[in-house]
Amino acid sequence: MTDMTRNEFLRGVFASFGAVGARSLFAMPPGWKPQGKPAFTFGVVADTHLRTSPRYGSVIDKDWKGTYFESALRHFKSRNIDAVVHCGDFAHLGQVVEMEAHAAIWRKVFPENKGNDGREVAKLFVTGNHEFCSHVGGNHGAFVRRLYPGQDRWNDAVLQVDTAQKWQRIWGEEYKEVWHREVKGFHFFGWQYGADLGKMASLLDESIETYGLNKSSIPFFFIGHVPSLHPKNLMTVLRRHGCRNSVAFYGHNHYSAANLGTFVCNCDVFTSINVPCCAPWWGAVLVHDEKIAATRIENREGVKKLKSRQGLVVSLYDDMMVVERHEFGAGGKLGRDIVMPLGKYKPHPFLKGELKKVIGEPQFGKSVKLKVESVKLESGEDAVKVSIPLADGNPDSRAYAYEVVVVGDEGTQKLHKAVYAAGCNMGIGHEPNGGVTTLEIPKSELPPGKTLTVAVRPLTSLGTFGKPIATTFKT
Repeated sequence: MTDMTRNEFLRGVFASFGAVGARSLFAMPPGWKPQGKPAFTFGVVADTHLRTSPRYGSVIDKDWKGTYFESALRHFKSRNIDAVVHCGDFAHLGQVVEMEAHAAIWRKVFPENKGNDGREVAKLFVTGNHEFCSHVGGNHGAFVRRLYPGQDRWNDAVLQVDTAQKWQRIWGEEYKEVWHREVKGFHFFGWQYGADLGKMASLLDESIETYGLNKSSIPFFFIGHVPSLHPKNLMTVLRRHGCRNSVAFYGHNHYSAANLGTFVCNCDVFTSINVPCCAPWWGAVLVHDEKIAATRIENREGVKKLKSRQGLVVSLYDDMMVVERHEFGAGGKLGRDIVMPLGKYKPHPFLKGELKKVIGEPQFGKSVKLKVESVKLESGEDAVKVSIPLADGNPDSRAYAYEVVVVGDEGTQKLHKAVYAAGCNMGIGHEPNGGVTTLEIPKSELPPGKTLTVAVRPLTSLGTFGKPIATTFKT
C-alpha cells in the first residue's frame, strides 16, 4: 500500500464523489455565540422507561436501574437549571411503583424541589403511552395482570386507574389533561398522553391574549409525548396571532440526537425538537439511513450495540436559544450546540437548509492516513479492510458517517460504500477504538484492477461533507 499522489487523486477519485471540495467551512453568523449568563436554563429528558419486577425483591429490577435518569438530573443540577422537562414514558409497564421510583430519584437529587442555590426547580412533566400501557391485551398488559391477578390489586398498582389521584400523591402537584405554567417569565404548555388538543388550542388562545405571547420574540414551549409535528388546531391559533416563536419538545421515537435530520423539524410557526431516549435498557440508538450518502449507510447494528442515553440542556439568552445534546452514560456532548436566534427570521434558522450552513463540515487531520489491508471474513471469503481515522480536524463539526469510493481499472464501474462513524451515537471523546471506523469489503464487490484507489470523505447527519483522503492498494 502506498500513499496516492495528488494527480492520482484528482484523476481517479475526486470526481467520483461529485461536487467535492470548493466549500468553505461555515461558522456561526456574528452574534450567534452566547455571551454572559443565560436568563433561563432547563434540562429535557424523555423515555426513561424504568421497569420494576418483584423477582429481585427491590423497587427497580437489577437490569433496569434508574442510573441514567439520576445522571441526567445530577448534570442538570450542576448547571443550576431552573426547570426539568420530562416528555413522558416514565413507567415502562404503567405501574405506580415505577413512577414512585422516579419520584424517589427526584427527591434524592432535588430535595424539596430545590437546586444547589436553594431556588425551586420546576417539574414540567407529561405522561406518555407507557404510563397507560397496562390495559393492553398482550405484552405489557399481560405481564402486569400476572403480577396483580386480583382486580383490587391491579387497580391500586397501575397508573391508568385514578391517574390524577396517584399523580398528586407521587409528585405533590395537580394532574391536568392540558396545562400552562409560567416559570421565571417563560411560558410552558403541556398535554398528557391522549389529551384533546382542542382543549390545548383553547388554552393557548386564551394565554396568548392574556400574556401577550405574540408581542415578544421570547419563545414559549410545548411539551408532549407522541410527536405531532404540525398539529393543525395549534397552528391555526399560532397563525391567527402571528406567532413564530413557539418550540415543542416530544419524545416517544427513541431517535438519537446525533442525527439532526430527526432531531429538529420546522414549519412557519412551529419548531419541533425530538427529545432522545434516556432508557437504561435501550437508549437513543435509532439512527436512520437517510439519503446523505450516495448509497445505503452500513453498520447500523454496530451503532445500536453502543447504548446511548441522551438528553438536552436548553439555555435562553436575550437574543438566542442554545440547545446542547448530551450523553448521560459515558458522558460527553453529541456534537455542536444548535443555536436559534430569537426574533422573526426568514428563512427560519432551524430549516434543514439553514442548519446545513452552520453545522460545519467534518475534516480529517492534516497527518492522518487511511489504512487498507487484506483480511478474511468469517465466511472465509477474501476481503479488504478499510480503517478510517477519526475525522476530528474541525472541532466544530462531527462526522456522522463516511462515504467510501473504490476505483479500479480505467473504464470499470466504481464501488460506492458508506458506513456510520464509530461511536457517532456516543459523546465526543468516548468513541470506541479511538474513533477508528472499519469497513470490510468482500473481494467479490471490488472493481477489477491490480491497484485500487480508495478514497473516503466524512459526512454530517445532514449531508454536508469534508475533504476526502485517499490511498492506493495493490491487490
